[in-house]
Order: sequence, then C-alpha cells, then structure tokens
Amino acid sequence: MKLFLYNLLFLILIPIFVIRIIFKSIFDSDYRINFLQRFGILNKNLNFDSNNKIIWFHAVSLGEVIGSQRIVKALSKEANIFLTVSTPTGLRKAKEIFKKDNIEISYAPWDFYIFALTFINDIKPNLIVIFETEIWPSIINIATKKDIPIILSNGRISKKSYNAYKRFNYLVNNSFNKLSLVLAQSDSHKSRFQALGVKKEAIQISGSVKFDITASSSHYFPEIDSFTKNKYILAASTHKGEDKTVLAAYKTVLDSFPDIRLVIVPRHPERSAEVNNLAKKYSLQTSIETKQIDSNSQVLIVDSIGKLPYLYQSAEAAFVGGSLIPRGGHNIIEPAFLGCPFIIGPHMFNFESIADDFINSGSCKVATDEKSLSAEFINILSNNDNALSLIRSANDIIARNKGSLEKQVSAIIQILKREAK
Repeated sequence: MKLFLYNLLFLILIPIFVIRIIFKSIFDSDYRINFLQRFGILNKNLNFDSNNKIIWFHAVSLGEVIGSQRIVKALSKEANIFLTVSTPTGLRKAKEIFKKDNIEISYAPWDFYIFALTFINDIKPNLIVIFETEIWPSIINIATKKDIPIILSNGRISKKSYNAYKRFNYLVNNSFNKLSLVLAQSDSHKSRFQALGVKKEAIQISGSVKFDITASSSHYFPEIDSFTKNKYILAASTHKGEDKTVLAAYKTVLDSFPDIRLVIVPRHPERSAEVNNLAKKYSLQTSIETKQIDSNSQVLIVDSIGKLPYLYQSAEAAFVGGSLIPRGGHNIIEPAFLGCPFIIGPHMFNFESIADDFINSGSCKVATDEKSLSAEFINILSNNDNALSLIRSANDIIARNKGSLEKQVSAIIQILKREAK
C-alpha cells in the first residue's frame, strides 16, 4: 500500500518533472540529451565483460561524482560498473573522469516503478551502490524482490534530511530497513540511519572517503593566468544569495588591501552573467573567464567547471559557498588539502561532522555575514602566521582521517563476492 501511494504521487508529479527538464534545457542542452534515460530506457548497447559481475553505482551530481571517483575506479578492477547521475554537470564530469575506463555512464531513471523495473531488467546488476544518501523506494523494493543487495557508500544524513525523512516516515521506513549495508561517515550519521529503520547490524562506521584525497596532475590555465598571477581571494561554489555578501565584503577588504583581486566561481556556471551584473553594481571592474579577460579587472567570474583545484592552490584565502545560505555547504577537504586557508558560513549541514572537526580544531574560520566575512579575509591577509596555522591544522585533520577508501572498497567487494557464490 505504501509503495502504491508513493508511485501514485510520483505519477502525478511526472508532468512537472518533464516541464522542469524542458525549461532547464533552454539554458543547458544536456538536460534534453538522452532524455529517455529518465524513463529507464537506455537506448545503448552495454560493453561489459561477461565474466564479471555488474555494479550499478549512483552518484547524484557533480560533487558526488568527484567524491566517489576513487571508489568507482577501484571497484571497476573487480566488476563491470554502470555509473548513473542525475544532472548534466555530473554527467559531463563523469565522462571526463572515466573517459579512459570501461565504465558505462547514463542518467538514472526516475523512481517510478515501471521506469525503475525497465532499467534494472536491462542492466541486470548484481549489486547497487548509492554514494552518500538517496533513498528510492521503488528501486529498493524491486532490488529486494530480485535479491540484489543495496549499499549506501560514504553514507551521511544531515539533521535537515533526517527531519524530512521522519515527516515522510510512512512512505520510506520500509526502504531504510531493506538496505543491506550502510557505510556511515560518523557516529551521528549512524544514529540517524538506525532511527530511520536501518538494521543495527547493517551499519558500519567507515569515515568519509573524501579525506583520501590525492594530488591530481597539475593543470595550467593560460586563459586566466594573466589574472591569477596577482594576489587574489576566492569565493568557491557560490549560490544565489551569497554573491552580494561576498562582493560587499570584498569592497571592505579593498580598503585595507587595494590591490587584492577576487575570483568568484558560481556553483552553477549559468549564473555567471547574473553575478557579473551584480559586481558592476558595486562599481567593480569585471571579466568573465570564457570571454575576453581584462588583466586590469578587479573581479574574475569563472563560468566553467574543473578550475577550483588550480584556483585553491594559489589563492591567498577562500570562502567555500553554499554555507552562508541554508544549502548545506560544499567540500572543504579540497581547499584544506591544497593548502588554502578557508572560511565557511554557518550552514554546513551536508558536511556536518567534517565541518565540526575543522571548526573545533581551529582549522578554518566561520563567517555569518558581510562584516564577519570581510574581517576573516583581512585577518588572514594581514597575518601570515595565522594563515600557516590554519593550513597546518587542516592538514593534520586530513592525515588523521585517511583510510576510508580502503575500508569501503573492501566492504563492497566482500558483499559482491558473497553474492557470486
């Protein structure tokens, strides 16, 4: 009955989902490319090794694709991998990361029973791995009926998500107790999963695989080097509602450091024109990366993906977005690893335990508004010892938390081999 009601609701919402995809495709054509995959229709031949088992691995979007890449690559040595995503940015990044690997990539089907069943029947997975947390009642129900184990890798559930799942507990409780294994990031995440119905014996604390970060090959972007050869501060992965605060804070920073530049990387590149217009309202000279860059500009807006590691390495300090507004924040392990002192806002609930570690050890700064953000930037720029202290402390946290990758890959392969018997 619960599953019937869930699918009835989903059926009612499908026209809205379709309209949303059509609207978004106006700004990003990749939303309509392979559109049928949303309905569980692959329209592609699978190039799998028939001697190996098949793992369906899901990473919802850009951040999850990047965060899970080492797990996916490790698992691809043991099994055929069918990787699904839910967004065009995630799809593009997955194709870029795994272009040399024999990994099938597509959009995930919407969680309507018929779509999910069609998809599962086509790829015939022996195991389903979901990175972090997405609970799909139809997919989980079908997988359980077909004796396909389901694993949550790098499992996390914020207070906000926990409260939302509790509100819809009638519909999702049966889904949580059908999970075969949850590799939880911390004790707090474990407690929430258990409270939502995951069996105690099905939960292991594995830490976060994002701490097992490694140095990637060095990239050089000559098109923005004329700007970044100057000292600059960085606003990374900003969302609508944060850019105004960042720009106002930057104006204050200029009073103390008149030659400092600002690089803004909106989380969604299509917002670059909007951010550019906002910067001009503050009487700032601006350039957009993919257009002609004026080396005399004060503000550079980066409207492509893949540049953040390069920018973190040479920035004087960074603000990590999605945290001044209630979006839950973004990955702070990357700037820490790359030696960039960083500032976050108060809304880090998607990285709760990780953010707590950094905050409690004094490895990052927290700002809540324009005034405190500018003050933290000025403090870092004014005192090199403060900046070095933040970098050293952040590196200590990363070193203490390494090892999750090996734990998670081992646990997943163990279940895969158990199913092969």
